[in-house]
Amino acid sequence: MTVINIRGEAIDQTWRDVDGAGETDSLDSAVLSLTSLKEHIEALDQKSLSRIGARLTIDDNIKEVADSAKHLGLIELVFSHFKDGRPFSTAVMLRRDYGFKGELRASGDILPDQALFLIRCGFSTIAVPQQFSVEQFRAALSAYSVAYQAGSDDQLELVSDLRRSAVEVAAE
Repeated sequence: MTVINIRGEAIDQTWRDVDGAGETDSLDSAVLSLTSLKEHIEALDQKSLSRIGARLTIDDNIKEVADSAKHLGLIELVFSHFKDGRPFSTAVMLRRDYGFKGELRASGDILPDQALFLIRCGFSTIAVPQQFSVEQFRAALSAYSVAYQAGSDDQLELVSDLRRSAVEVAAE
């Protein structure tokens, strides 16, 4: 799996997929399911949580670990189908309501056309599905330089007056 950042650059994968804590001696850099995380969360302090990741599906309720979510080092939101937009809303909620500052990764059934929207909602990395190339995602991330609505990112400049013409906006 190739993971890219918001500029479309491939990054080193330091997180390990772990289904349950029994499969590893250490939880450092381990990505746990919500069920596994809930089993161990009481025994972990903030520093330990910062070295742990959580993988959430659309069926998982982030509110179950809301108090600890902001201390996690990684939260991976899995898109079960590209037509299901719930992970976009969850990403915004994690950043805005829960104060999550760590790596927020999108994985699963994602299309290159969704890449810019992922970043605008607060995702910091994308696990590129095997059927697509990094170049396809990189091109999608650089397709636009302005936006009409504020987002979680600061990648795009906001158009301040929608009544202006495209020529006026381009001249800025």
